[in-house]
Amino acid sequence: MSFVAGIEPGQPSLLPPCIDDYVSPDALVRIVDAFVDMLDLRELGFERAVAAATGRPGYHPGDMLRLYIWGYLNQVRSSRHLERACRRDLEALWLMRRLTPGYRTIAAFRHDNPEAIVGASAAFVQFCREQGLIGGKTVALDGTKMRAVASPKNIAGAERLARDHAQTEREIKYYLDRLDAIDEQVAQGFDDQPLHREAFTGAIASLERRKDRLARRQQELAGRDEKVLVFGETEAKPMGYAHAPKLPSYNLQSVVDVRGGLIIHQDVFNDANDSHLLHPISVAAKHVLEAEELHVLTDGGYSNAEEVARCEGEAITVSAPIKRGAMNSEHFRPTKFVYDEASDTIRWPGGQTMRPSGKHTRNRAIRCRTSACKDCVLKPRCTPGAQRTIHRLWDQGALDRMEARIYADPSLMRTRRCTVEHPFGTIERMSAGGRFLARGFRRVKAEAALSALAFNLIHAVNAFGAEKLRRAG
Repeated sequence: MSFVAGIEPGQPSLLPPCIDDYVSPDALVRIVDAFVDMLDLRELGFERAVAAATGRPGYHPGDMLRLYIWGYLNQVRSSRHLERACRRDLEALWLMRRLTPGYRTIAAFRHDNPEAIVGASAAFVQFCREQGLIGGKTVALDGTKMRAVASPKNIAGAERLARDHAQTEREIKYYLDRLDAIDEQVAQGFDDQPLHREAFTGAIASLERRKDRLARRQQELAGRDEKVLVFGETEAKPMGYAHAPKLPSYNLQSVVDVRGGLIIHQDVFNDANDSHLLHPISVAAKHVLEAEELHVLTDGGYSNAEEVARCEGEAITVSAPIKRGAMNSEHFRPTKFVYDEASDTIRWPGGQTMRPSGKHTRNRAIRCRTSACKDCVLKPRCTPGAQRTIHRLWDQGALDRMEARIYADPSLMRTRRCTVEHPFGTIERMSAGGRFLARGFRRVKAEAALSALAFNLIHAVNAFGAEKLRRAG
């Protein structure tokens, strides 16, 4: 029995092969081509969307956008890798019509059009809304840390810079002393270390450059409010989870529609935690959906009372557990103290009433105490101090209402987890484990938009069908 035989490379054909025959009718690359065709690139703000009357012709921004979307779909994000793909990948050859731009041209397109790329991603979300793929009433919000392109070695504070500067000076002094020793030997007629002199001189020059670089970094850090900087990419911040190493990263936030599973909005911040991001992200998602009301499902990292209250003022309902700090279990937890809204007092487990006794302006809280602590038989179970103090946040009511929704319907958190975690896993897989290639907020946001667009394309095709989606475009 013989094996399956292929066609010899030198076998002549009656007609030359057509590239279109090698790309299947339902290939995702055809959806990319059809989507870019429907965009108004000039309105989105792409540079050189209209050809110049003079000069050398350039590449159409639509072709470059097609290449980048296809690249992010196929985990090919580097401009050099995209350049090679234009010469050897059949889908890229078909998509680019055999155009072969250089890697500098490819990189320049992403570098020069970050806002327009974000607009292109938003345009696909609007297209999906028009096709009924987005519910628009309930969304899930979460964030993840994405590595910046900067090296962890570039993270430094004032103490480390001073230590490195002093160490560099000691090393320079060491090599200078060695050169002085060589000079003494020369004076005595022994000059048998010319190679050492050359090596020491080169080392001193390298250390002097390092010393100047450290001095410039010290000046830069002194002129900023941050205690620690990521030099070379100052908009990134050291971030990590728990006791994991803090690496230069950005905080990628995404809002996912619960019904359709599509990312309707994404943005990038350099906040290490999510506590102050709930309101701006939720309002932006509501604006994208053009909804009068919105229900946001999220986790305890967003349980900031002020942010939740601001969302309620924008007709945005938030459902999330309250993030509570650790407390000694030997004493009554704050949840044992019941607030009475009618009398604006707090009833504690012993039955006494705690009344407001002052404000904590920085923490936006009201301080409540009672004089009954000294005679209370439950005091050993309540506090080791002289008096128990309860701080009630100014917007605590918004947090209580938010938590009540979780207790009323525990499935909300399961829905949140099943909705918003999957897109992050897909994006991190497509981006080499979750790492940006560009530097700075503007260009990192363009990378996040391309990743979200790639995910949405895959999800829309799976839900709607490639042929039906292409006809709708």
